[in-house]
Amino acid sequence: MNSFVNLFSWLDSIESSAKNYWKYCLLSLLILFALILVRYPGFVTEPRIYGEESIYYETFFHNDVLDGFDALVYPSYYSGFSRVAGFLASLVEPESAAAVLTLFGFLVLITPILILFLTDCKYWDSLQKKIVLSLFLILSCSTGEIWLNSNDASFIIVIGTFLILLDDNLASRAKRIFYALYIAFAVFNGPITLIMAPFFAFRYYDTRQKQFFNYCLILFFLGIVHVLYYLVSTNSGIVSPSRFATDRDLIRSFIFLVSTNILFPLIGYFLSILFRVGLDTAYLGLDKSPYLEVIDRIFPEFIGSGIKQVFYILTSMASFLVGICFVALIVIIYREFKKSNLEERVYFLSLFIYLTLVLTVLSFAGLGGFRYAYVTGFILLFYLYQGLLFDKEKVKGVLVKFLLIFSITIGIVEYYPRTISFTPSILFGESVKWPNWEAEVGLWRKDSSYQPKVWPYIKKTNGIWPERVDIWQVDLNKPRAWQEVGGKKFSEELSKLVSPQKTKPK
Repeated sequence: MNSFVNLFSWLDSIESSAKNYWKYCLLSLLILFALILVRYPGFVTEPRIYGEESIYYETFFHNDVLDGFDALVYPSYYSGFSRVAGFLASLVEPESAAAVLTLFGFLVLITPILILFLTDCKYWDSLQKKIVLSLFLILSCSTGEIWLNSNDASFIIVIGTFLILLDDNLASRAKRIFYALYIAFAVFNGPITLIMAPFFAFRYYDTRQKQFFNYCLILFFLGIVHVLYYLVSTNSGIVSPSRFATDRDLIRSFIFLVSTNILFPLIGYFLSILFRVGLDTAYLGLDKSPYLEVIDRIFPEFIGSGIKQVFYILTSMASFLVGICFVALIVIIYREFKKSNLEERVYFLSLFIYLTLVLTVLSFAGLGGFRYAYVTGFILLFYLYQGLLFDKEKVKGVLVKFLLIFSITIGIVEYYPRTISFTPSILFGESVKWPNWEAEVGLWRKDSSYQPKVWPYIKKTNGIWPERVDIWQVDLNKPRAWQEVGGKKFSEELSKLVSPQKTKPK
């Protein structure tokens, strides 16, 4: 234990001006990158195309570069990095496309870590801080859903946006240019960075630094383009109705919100799921819950009856339990606001609450998810960690130190299991096999009408992870996904909206 404490203190003493800093920095980066790659070796040894990656790859595979970036395809917002990845994958032989997408996903995943290690800010000015914050990203806040694919780049790139928001050490011209370009690309990679615009505006008002004003200009003008794309896309019928469903249950949303955004980064994946399933089942009633069948299947009758009886009791107390959770959360937030300084209140606590609420509302069915909580979980852990560093009174906070240590520890324990829901791997139940991309392309080469299958694939539920029934495919003969939504282009549809009289047939 003493050796660990000594190592931790030594890492804290290594600042960017220290001798051999870059040697230690490079070594740390190599270890962290290796940690990312070994999480699920199959992602590297047998690269796959995952989910919506197939749409963008298919679109660019059959169209020139301009049409690919101009195409109106799912989703209704502009996913720029997914398009870049799809374009790059289309430049190589089909057998290598999955490897390109995996490599691109890796490069996106490490961008926040590179910001931490290659820049200096009061929040990450020592090797200790850089490593701990990186471990939060790799271990504490992540699941297999966002790992090594371009499909979820928007949930990763926003971490870099948050770090840029915090960094007022802007003497370096190279850093200022890089940050401006990073924000510009982030705006075109989903709406999350754009949603953070009010906090950049306040940052400029608070600091009066010209660079933050430049960020605001980028967010404003490129944001207009992004909003235009959304309006044109939805007007063309490319929208997910479940994002704005009117029959949402606010209590269920609250249960899921607490589970993914607060409990998950602090106590881990499985304990947060246990909280969510338990309280959600109590609220819905066991008879309406999908877990009634699971209890009957997994447990012996006498144990299953006991579990059911407990849930019947909890159901009668569900409203009280949810109320207790809500009041406790409000009290904790109030106390944290009361003892925090302005920066903590605005850029950590307020931003955490804001993103938690907005991303939950904008998520499918309004129930959020672990990928939506990647940035909010990181902000929460970052807030607790920097509190220990900058407020010496908080060093006495044994609970906070325990939670941070537990968060990283449980992240190590669950590091591999968290990928299981998004891979063919299982802990128990029937063995499954998902498509091998190179083998699928081989089948297409033998029969040109064959449509290669991609991940995720069919998988039965075992009571912990959801059942998967959809089959994703890539059409290597035509841009099927784009054609199914009309084969429309943003530039053409925008022209119709702006000047409808010019587009009417003669």
